[in-house]
Amino acid sequence: MNTHITRIMLAVVMSVCALMSAFAQQSQTTRPEIAVIYYPHWHPYDHGSAWKGEGWTEWEFVKTAVPRFPGHVQPLKPTWGYFDESDPAWTAKEIDLAADNGIDVFVYDWYWYSGVQNMQEALENGFLKAPNRSRLKFALMWANHDRRDQFRPEHVQPRNVWLHSFHSEKDLLRMIDYCIEHYFREPNYWRVNGGLFYSIFQTHEFVRQMGGPEKTCAAFQKVDARLRAAGLPPMHWNAMVGSPAQSAAAKEAGFHSTCRYNVASARKVREDGTEDYADVMEAHRAHWKNMLSADLMNIPVVTRGWDSSPRCRADVPWPFKPFAYPYSPIVTGVTAERFEQLLRDAAQAVRDDPKAPPAVLINAWNEWTEGQFLLPEEHYGTAHLEAVRKVFGIRKE
Repeated sequence: MNTHITRIMLAVVMSVCALMSAFAQQSQTTRPEIAVIYYPHWHPYDHGSAWKGEGWTEWEFVKTAVPRFPGHVQPLKPTWGYFDESDPAWTAKEIDLAADNGIDVFVYDWYWYSGVQNMQEALENGFLKAPNRSRLKFALMWANHDRRDQFRPEHVQPRNVWLHSFHSEKDLLRMIDYCIEHYFREPNYWRVNGGLFYSIFQTHEFVRQMGGPEKTCAAFQKVDARLRAAGLPPMHWNAMVGSPAQSAAAKEAGFHSTCRYNVASARKVREDGTEDYADVMEAHRAHWKNMLSADLMNIPVVTRGWDSSPRCRADVPWPFKPFAYPYSPIVTGVTAERFEQLLRDAAQAVRDDPKAPPAVLINAWNEWTEGQFLLPEEHYGTAHLEAVRKVFGIRKE
């Protein structure tokens, strides 16, 4: 009798284990990849020294930010201190922390101005030389906007333009050649639907300067021919857009998918100059739903928060009037619990989308001066980062 019961119990346990194993395997295949924006502005670089003084980095703004109202958490205090992310030893710590908490891809903000680069050291000297770099994938998001002095500028005054962004077929192909040599051959460069993922920040301006959709398509075909000659797969062009109409225009120009850099505002600014994160969460959901009708697959973005006040002069009174970046509203009520819920909503949005987006994009890993970060901080700890692991788990390596 007891032996019979034992056998039944053992069979039940084995069945449960088999179901759990099958579920785990299914989760690994259906789980979207988790990509995070990486902002590479935390090391000295030549252009930064020329523009703002020898050895300058944005850490100076993190250190000297001031609270604008009661309860405003500023200055932020990174738990790891003010480290140089172009140092591969530090990047190795970032890679382990990210991978151990369910992040799969660093999407680097990348700056190229007709062959002139800046801030690439974080990727080329940091990530690509880190001993554990194989634990994460990486990709590029071409930050193809004019390089302006948005770093504690005078309020409501014209911004000094340091570098203009211009696009042409010749420059595009030169840029691709550089990426083939330095990035695309790397085994951990991120591929989406078999193509090399490459996102463009200002899609409309890129297409306009290229001469329109038809000429952009023709240039993209030349890019793929170059990649084939190099023994590489074609590009997966990702357009950063905000509406189905913009998605249609991107498709006409040859793009394959869309996303947004962030959803930083619900346009429900209160009299005190703040917005509630609950409203920003709802703005995310509305955007994802709106993009279901778009022509291209849309990768949902989840924004950790918004506070660009560290980039603002301390002597400009709060609330800022008028708002003019970086003098922007500040999002309050950003908690790990709310962030976790928004991540769960994004996971559901992926499941509900018939176009089956393969990833969720999070903004950001380390954009401290815009209030978007997952790295450890004395007030928030690692709670927001842990939320990623809770929702998505860890992909098997």
